[in-house]
Amino acid sequence: MRGFPIAAVALALGACNAVADTKAAEQGVKDFHAAMDAGQYDPIYDGSAADMKSDLTKPEFAQFLGGLHGKLGAYKSGKTVGWHDNVDTGGHYVTLNRKVEFDRGPATEEFVFRIEKGKTMLAGYHVSSRALVTS
Repeated sequence: MRGFPIAAVALALGACNAVADTKAAEQGVKDFHAAMDAGQYDPIYDGSAADMKSDLTKPEFAQFLGGLHGKLGAYKSGKTVGWHDNVDTGGHYVTLNRKVEFDRGPATEEFVFRIEKGKTMLAGYHVSSRALVTS
């Protein structure tokens, strides 16, 4: 029984590679913004995790992103200012906090990606910008 805690820690650490996980999440952000700017909301939804799909239907998701894009305009640039890579009994999640610039002004974004069987899937997206209430 003495070896079990060490084995459990080794398994937990082996399941989480922060560099690879954040790199995959950063690619997910690029893909998200490219699809959003192109009005391709369905592929974003179809490739998202069950977490996202349990909160919004596909039509609701398309309406949400369409409304955001209408208010904020096209994505111009952004950078990750914080991240968190977490594995627990609920799953493996990478969260990226970003400062971004859209055509109509600055915003902050939070992306939550679920990593499952080597696949990175959008599990949550939150955005905050004055442009959402002033334009």
